Amino acid sequence: MEWERGSASTPIERTENMDHITEAFYNVMYQYRLAFTPDGVQANLELWRQQKTPLLELLRRHPNWREEESAVVFDLSEQRQLDRACVDETKFEMLALAEEAGLTGEGLEEFRDALDAATADYTTVPDESRLPVIRNRGHIKCDAGMKASRIINRLCVKFGIDQYETERELGHGDTLHTARVKPYNAVFARLADALNPVQISKTGVLSVHPCDFLEMSAKKNAWHSCHCLADGGWRAGCQSYMGDGVSMVFFTVDDGVKEQFYRAPRLTRQIFCYRDGVLLQSRLYPQNDDDVRKLYRSMVQSVIARCLGLPNLWKTNTTLSEIRTYWTTAQGALHYKDYENGYAALSLMKGYEGYGHLEIGSVSRCVGCGQAHEIRNSTRCGECEELCVCKACGSLVSKDSGHYIDGDGFYCAECMQPCSCCGKLLSREVLRPVIDRCRRKSQLCPSCEEAELANCRTCSACAVCNALHGILFCERSRYIQIELEEQYA
Repeated sequence: MEWERGSASTPIERTENMDHITEAFYNVMYQYRLAFTPDGVQANLELWRQQKTPLLELLRRHPNWREEESAVVFDLSEQRQLDRACVDETKFEMLALAEEAGLTGEGLEEFRDALDAATADYTTVPDESRLPVIRNRGHIKCDAGMKASRIINRLCVKFGIDQYETERELGHGDTLHTARVKPYNAVFARLADALNPVQISKTGVLSVHPCDFLEMSAKKNAWHSCHCLADGGWRAGCQSYMGDGVSMVFFTVDDGVKEQFYRAPRLTRQIFCYRDGVLLQSRLYPQNDDDVRKLYRSMVQSVIARCLGLPNLWKTNTTLSEIRTYWTTAQGALHYKDYENGYAALSLMKGYEGYGHLEIGSVSRCVGCGQAHEIRNSTRCGECEELCVCKACGSLVSKDSGHYIDGDGFYCAECMQPCSCCGKLLSREVLRPVIDRCRRKSQLCPSCEEAELANCRTCSACAVCNALHGILFCERSRYIQIELEEQYA
């Protein structure tokens, strides 16, 4: 790990940061088309500020603390070695999949022989002596120096295994459902990873930022859980973790991401909870890999110990019956309790006196009215569910009385107007005023304005044409900028 240098923040900076946090909260709501009011957002943020203050004050002691991100940020490199055991395991899975796909007799034997040859050396690139068997039994072309994973993919395409579909149960809890999938994709991905060692660079984030809880299962991810604000069955759980006094979210993003982490897809994510020498680690998403869990746990332990100024010495236990007494789930909390379902690892700081008790989760406050609600798959209470707030005028109206504009927010019908050219509904603030051929005032969206007026701006007769109001006669232009109207008033 390579640690970045941070700096202590002042009370003024912290106050200013609340404005940034509020704006970020709004942005997340707009992204998911979730109606809210400023009062509802402030109710959520006030609960967050009150409950997270002990964690904020603790983590601010770390040299890598970033006040604007409300997080400890560091560079993370992971070395993935060639995994022989995984190669063997996934190779047998691939053979079983071939049988499921209907491969039998000589065809199955040919596929097995070619697959064995491609993986026999446990190397990224098979020895050239293996190629004749692969070519003859697999009936594919493969050149010297070709990666084993590429050869295996060609084999599976040749024998039709990549197209095999079946029904599988996906998700868990309320998100459990049956869908048709191609199991080959997942099996091949694991086999390819096992055969290809790689150095992975990431940005690691230990955060208490409200939006990092809201986006703990972002829809931008290649994966998501029941806490996804888009369609998760436990959406209110994001607010539950956000509003307690112990929860932190640890996640990784691409190494090129260095700010506004809530906007970036998560590569991995898990919840940590801490109070008074007690550290609880919950499930790691998307895959609960033991080695990765140990790495992340050691990193968080190091952060806590450094912030406390104490030796980084911990005793970790994963036996639920022995560690269960160190936490309770808050009354009214609406998060999914992974830590109760076999994923908990509890670390006690050695030599710490007076271990604390973790109260995990909180009530979830409606982003509309700000009151506590009990709907686990919503960010709003029942009374506010059908209402939206216009971003332009602030009016509270039925969600059927307006439209969402992608990436911008909800606008009531009174604050929207169609583009005179393409007909797209936009807020009145975005549309550009122009005059059409009949000297009527019209409104164009930015893209139509650019397309319609681009020719005029480059025309050699532009000045004369404007003076004569040549739009009446020119075939290339249907509109003229509104400023010219004043010249003919």
